[in-house]
Amino acid sequence: MNGRSLQRCFVATIVVCSLAFGGCLTLDPTVTADTNGSAVFERIAPSESWSSQRVRAKATLTASPSAGNVSTITVVSASGTSFSTAAIDPGQTNVSLELPANETATLVASDAVNGTTIEKLNVTTGGDSLL
Repeated sequence: MNGRSLQRCFVATIVVCSLAFGGCLTLDPTVTADTNGSAVFERIAPSESWSSQRVRAKATLTASPSAGNVSTITVVSASGTSFSTAAIDPGQTNVSLELPANETATLVASDAVNGTTIEKLNVTTGGDSLL
């Protein structure tokens, strides 16, 4: 192993250990949401095998007319503040979202053109926290 590779390995080890011992590393994150009967969301699932303070997730939108009108999805944390926002292009069916780790949040699907809320969906994230 050359010096540059050894340095990268060392830095990666320090980052992983810091996250693990800081209690903010989650393995196999989960996303739970009741999408049965949802006019907008078909499925929401984690897109990575680990997370820190944010769970990256992939939301699959339904083929309904309501989902076709969605132009923004805002993630609202349990405290009521905006956590992240994703812009949706016309016809887009897969959306990358960032959700707060180990917390309940609300996804607010809206039409940014006229400012109407199309649907709200509660989601809960979890997983195997280290330390």
